[in-house]
Amino acid sequence: MRLPRSLRTIRAILRREFIDVRRDPRSLALTLLWPISMLIMYGYGIRYDVDNVPITILDYSATSESRDLSEQMVRSGYFTAVRFARDERDVDHDLMNDAVKAAVVIPREFADRLRAGEPTAVQVLIDGSDSNTATIAQGYALAIVNRFAGSRSAAARGPDSDAAPILVTSRVWYNPELKSVNFIVPGVIAVIMMIVGAILTALSIVKEKERGTIEQILVSPIRPLEMMIGKIGPYMVIALVDLSIIIGAGYLLFGVPIKGSIIQLAIFALLYLFCALGVGVLVSTIADTMQNAMLAAIFMSLLPSVLLSGFVFPLEDLPLPIQAVSYLFPARYFVTAIRGIYLKRVGLEVLWPEAILLVVFAVAIVSFSASRYQERLE
Repeated sequence: MRLPRSLRTIRAILRREFIDVRRDPRSLALTLLWPISMLIMYGYGIRYDVDNVPITILDYSATSESRDLSEQMVRSGYFTAVRFARDERDVDHDLMNDAVKAAVVIPREFADRLRAGEPTAVQVLIDGSDSNTATIAQGYALAIVNRFAGSRSAAARGPDSDAAPILVTSRVWYNPELKSVNFIVPGVIAVIMMIVGAILTALSIVKEKERGTIEQILVSPIRPLEMMIGKIGPYMVIALVDLSIIIGAGYLLFGVPIKGSIIQLAIFALLYLFCALGVGVLVSTIADTMQNAMLAAIFMSLLPSVLLSGFVFPLEDLPLPIQAVSYLFPARYFVTAIRGIYLKRVGLEVLWPEAILLVVFAVAIVSFSASRYQERLE
């Protein structure tokens, strides 16, 4: 029985599309791997729970009561004691260098006031550069101190008796109003620069392949390095313009100023942009079509810059294997650097490890990508 004309047409189109899919195994592989990779990255990367918040404990009291409170905070599972500080300089150092997210200061008269039945206080210092973690850590500290006070009351005088209250005096550093926009705007800069640098660069080079003009480059006197510079240059300018617009909009629309040095921010931005451009060139050596280039660029740049950089979710809350993978992406270092400059007014004296790692990554990825691209041309 002869099929109707429309069905024959549909069958022919279906056959052609299946042949195209079979002839393009890279697109098929990316299509199959995409859902799996998204499930893994979102499943392990997205965490709204805040556990094991790194803290520094400064115990001026050094008594059994103060040690009991410190142990309860650590045993709760909400906090992890990085170290027991000797003085306030240790606390300042840990908070400024992102070694901890909070610090607990127990005063000298803590135990004496408890034994005398007088009110006492515990100070909690919070790093407010991550407003979500700061708010939750404040609540955890208050709950643990209240539970500690309640357990002492029940053990000493019975559950119905009144005990001297223990007040929690919290102080938020770097972002005292806990505005989430102060936390988000620097991270958005990292994401946008990665998009401009990686995706647009990859698409621009792959476009030459789709148009067939890549053969003209092969027979022309243009060198691969000259061609790369010509392709990369406009997007570097665009990225720097985007950076200026975002900084201005962040200040005018959201009131997010730069507390640190603009020059040092520009240095880190250029290093990060070279990393992004290197990723884009690398993608162009892998993909032969714009569709493949888009999928590969998103996979290698956009998603890691959002999920594995600390932009949205604290890295210390991720599983250790995912934390290890995050070291392979430059956004991790740039987000730390830009937030330090924006919120903490720190510079290279604190952020030099991030600067060195960005330089190493930029040199490595650009050199490797350029060599692969030259091999493809040859």
